[in-house]
Amino acid sequence: MNALLAKYFRNIFLKCVVCWFFLSIGAMMRRVFVLRTISMVFQSSLLTVLEPSPLMKGMAVLSMSVQHFLGGLITTLTFTTMMHCTQRAEESIQATHYSFLATLEVLGKLMFSALAGGVVDWFGFQVAFLFFLTLSAGTALHVWTATFTGALRENQLKEQPK
Repeated sequence: MNALLAKYFRNIFLKCVVCWFFLSIGAMMRRVFVLRTISMVFQSSLLTVLEPSPLMKGMAVLSMSVQHFLGGLITTLTFTTMMHCTQRAEESIQATHYSFLATLEVLGKLMFSALAGGVVDWFGFQVAFLFFLTLSAGTALHVWTATFTGALRENQLKEQPK
């Protein structure tokens, strides 16, 4: 009897944790993308405004560390969102659906990194950096609006059948 009650309460706890996580994933994505954009703007201001000094170098390293942490968090959120979308697909194609989304995500990163060097060579470092900063801000804006209107909308997740 005790084992049955423990299993019942454990299942309720796990469902509450999963529901809380998925209910807040849209808000978390919005915040992380905005923080990443702010961090990039901060780093850009460090590189253009301040004189080279040990303090500026330390702040630049700190800014890069924050960007790497937020980039890893964005990757985790992206794959979590892909898994959530895959779970909404038909059961017979869920593995294929997830594999296809993961392949597109990796190919997008590889193609962009391959083209970034050419953009820097063609336009110069300053123009390319400003272009990439603008793309990052556009991505943050897209994620901000997509989480209000798309599958990660909080009220739509509350209404999902269990």
